[in-house]
Amino acid sequence: MITEVGLRWIVTVAFAAAGAFCLYRCVRHGSAVHRVCDVLHALMCAAMVAMAWPGAMNVARIPQIVFFAVAALWFAGMPVMGRKNWLSLGHHALMMAGMAWMVLVMSWAMSGPVTSASASGEHAGMAMGGTTTMIGDAPAHVTIVAGVLAVVFLVAGISWLARAIDTGRGDSTLRLRTAGLTVNGVMSLGMALMATVLI
Repeated sequence: MITEVGLRWIVTVAFAAAGAFCLYRCVRHGSAVHRVCDVLHALMCAAMVAMAWPGAMNVARIPQIVFFAVAALWFAGMPVMGRKNWLSLGHHALMMAGMAWMVLVMSWAMSGPVTSASASGEHAGMAMGGTTTMIGDAPAHVTIVAGVLAVVFLVAGISWLARAIDTGRGDSTLRLRTAGLTVNGVMSLGMALMATVLI
């Protein structure tokens, strides 16, 4: 959960747009395997939007963990089906595994007192109808893994965006491939941001 409202909305808009693109591509383009991948990414984007808001803390975690673990296995197993872009598939598998991990540790990382440092601030927040958010010191192992994931996803996101720029250079209109690379970059950078929140 992101406590800063402005940043929360940025994440919401970014992942909502990415999810919408994945659904569009699923309907308009691709084989059955590609369509499954797009649906998985769209669901991941929906989960990331939910994760940015306080209500996500009340959603059942076990079904989400199982789903994203299976999604990670799907991408990890795609080379067996003859897919040769191992680096890309490995990145997608890591994103899904990262989602499962984030759902698992979210309650640990966000446990603690309410955001207000004083009772009067807490009452003021309640009077304004604001939502209470939780903060606390994450366990050391959560911080370490989150830090590693943040760096990996940051580097991957920048790489995806660089590929999108190279691919789209000279195109008069935005092509589906270029848009897809851009969306991959946005999702990866969003994952880096959400991992940073857990540190």
